Amino acid sequence: MLTLIDTDILSLFLRNDKQVVAHFNAYYQEYNTMSFSVVTWYEIVSGLKHKDAKRQLESWLWPKG
Repeated sequence: MLTLIDTDILSLFLRNDKQVVAHFNAYYQEYNTMSFSVVTWYEIVSGLKHKDAKRQLESWLWPKG
């Protein structure tokens, strides 16, 4: 099953919302994958740039593997 994660939900996950994180963990345990669109990626990046959140932006653009 493929589920596309919405920007609002991904934003809550990145803010460490307990309920959303719990759902993400349960979903990931069952399906071992997460998907979001390039539009969602752009909206997250734009929001971080707008907030001037340089450290978060760098970790979002260049995650450490």
